[in-house]
Amino acid sequence: MLQFGTYDALVDSLTPLRLDLIQAIAKERPSSMREAARLVDRDVSDVHADLKQLEVLGILELKEGGPGGAIQPVVPFDKIEMHIDYPLLDDVDVDSTPASAD
Repeated sequence: MLQFGTYDALVDSLTPLRLDLIQAIAKERPSSMREAARLVDRDVSDVHADLKQLEVLGILELKEGGPGGAIQPVVPFDKIEMHIDYPLLDDVDVDSTPASAD
């Protein structure tokens, strides 16, 4: 499970561009970082930086041995679940009963 200390840390780590990249990799299973960049129509160096950060977070794996020695990004999950504790008041105990939208 991923945990972020703040909402801002979550948003900085899982940007809309990174979420699009994760989804494209999960759906299309590209054989290289370059192919992953083409899937999302982004610069290879920007995608490379995002892939490295997502690997550090444990959201995807970068496997060696792709075609021509390419590194293949792999998303070993079929979904990402997010749980956010977001205090509405500064002095609220974060373990108190949360509101539910059920």
